[in-house]
Amino acid sequence: MDEPRFVTLDAFAVVGVQDDAYKIDAVDPGFHDLWMNRFMAHEPQIRAQSPDGVYYGVWFGAPGTDISHGRYLAGMAAVEPAIVPEGWVKRIIPAARYAVFDSTLDLIGETTGQALDSWLPASGYACDDGKPRLDHMGPDTSGPNSAVSVWIPVVPRAS
Repeated sequence: MDEPRFVTLDAFAVVGVQDDAYKIDAVDPGFHDLWMNRFMAHEPQIRAQSPDGVYYGVWFGAPGTDISHGRYLAGMAAVEPAIVPEGWVKRIIPAARYAVFDSTLDLIGETTGQALDSWLPASGYACDDGKPRLDHMGPDTSGPNSAVSVWIPVVPRAS
């Protein structure tokens, strides 16, 4: 696995459709339904208020548990005051420093696993607890070979 690049982001809003993470799996119809049916129904409205046109898969873990027990938000960044379609949510992503791992859409799960299970324990960093992990997908994401990136919130590991 290649070494990540590091990016610091200020807090920003993401507007989208949210569901329990255990229902969202790359091989499960729930993931496809969340993005392609529920999110895409209002994507043009959200795109109009997006500063970057990037799609964000935001993983909110429940404290003290595996992230799969948290919530997943399929959305886009939105300028404030964000217009939120009925049944959708707006979540503020807190400022954080991220280790960013480049991947492709079809390998995003594998990349995430390697980042969390191999790179992170061997690095000088720890997950920044309480901050969500991001899947960052450009506006041209259209198929399995599309470039995407995995953003892991990190802090220096205590000595």
